[in-house]
Amino acid sequence: MQLTCPCCQARFPIEAALTDDAARQAVAAALRLPHGLGPLILRYMGLFRPEKRALSWERAARLLTELAGAIEAGEVTRHGRAWPAPHEYWRTALEQLLARSDKLTRPLRSHAYLYEVVAGLAAKAEGQQEAKAESDRGYRYNRASGGLQPARAHIDRARGQAEAAKLKRALKR
Repeated sequence: MQLTCPCCQARFPIEAALTDDAARQAVAAALRLPHGLGPLILRYMGLFRPEKRALSWERAARLLTELAGAIEAGEVTRHGRAWPAPHEYWRTALEQLLARSDKLTRPLRSHAYLYEVVAGLAAKAEGQQEAKAESDRGYRYNRASGGLQPARAHIDRARGQAEAAKLKRALKR
């Protein structure tokens, strides 16, 4: 396979580019990434590049290997807890992070911010699942008490309040 240099337009075999061990490791790690995440991850890797230098092959290989491992594991550990991290979370987190890239301090030093976004997506999904499960069990969150109450009690209390309001209006007349 022939590659073309983006600077001088010279053509050369891919084997010549991969004579560096770190370059081979980076390419191998990139090839382990799930289908569809590649373009997002390449843009994400640009956030690690120092302003006046190229990203070294050693650093690129280490970053890609770490990220590929986390994506393959399907989970992220943040603050002592393992959060599920399916491919959809990674895609969403990368898209969100790239959309806010102008607000980030560059170069990034680690994947910590990306992992936080993935963990946040997992926490949000978990909260939605818990709310649905409680709703299915007949409970409803009460903001006033800060806790769950049976849905029936909530309905009865609302009816009682409506009847009390009707009674007050009738007494005022």
